[in-house]
Amino acid sequence: MEKIINYKLNEFLKLNDELLIQEYSAILEHLRPLKELSNPRARWYNKKPKKLQVKAIRELSFGDVTLARTLYNEQQNEGVFQIIKMITGLEEKEVLGLTILEFYGIISNIKQELTEINNLELNELQDDSFDFNLEAVNANKRMARFGVLNTINVLSKEDVLKWSEIENLPYLTIFTKLLMDKEKNNIQRELAELQKKKQ
Repeated sequence: MEKIINYKLNEFLKLNDELLIQEYSAILEHLRPLKELSNPRARWYNKKPKKLQVKAIRELSFGDVTLARTLYNEQQNEGVFQIIKMITGLEEKEVLGLTILEFYGIISNIKQELTEINNLELNELQDDSFDFNLEAVNANKRMARFGVLNTINVLSKEDVLKWSEIENLPYLTIFTKLLMDKEKNNIQRELAELQKKKQ
């Protein structure tokens, strides 16, 4: 490959040359995350902005962040398109009209955002305490199959009618609440240990 052609995505997806697609993919997956792109709705005769901001995934609702993680991990084209539509506001036809540099730049943005969210949660929310009773009944592994529903259930105070309300809250609100609860639990645990030592 001597020269990279910035194909429209719909043209790129129609290419029949597998080797060329692999060569392009090897290069395109290393693009920098794209934070803005040319607005496909902008015309000389309307007042639409020329640039379109790519929304940060962490600015979405808790439910949308959960959905974006699931769709990205499935690694299906339809799922990636859905995430791109969520963070750009574009329709599928408009996504197909993006250039491959824009499309793969957005994918790089999605990958970076989801990695940062995962790291943030691992570093800030992971509970390192050891509870012998919970370990004895294998509680953490048994509840892990419910995934994010555990978090939603705790935040809704086990009221299933409030689950959708929790999912619609901004992700950063949920993250902050979980961080506060973790810190509060750590303080209570430390105070209880101090009380034991005094007795």
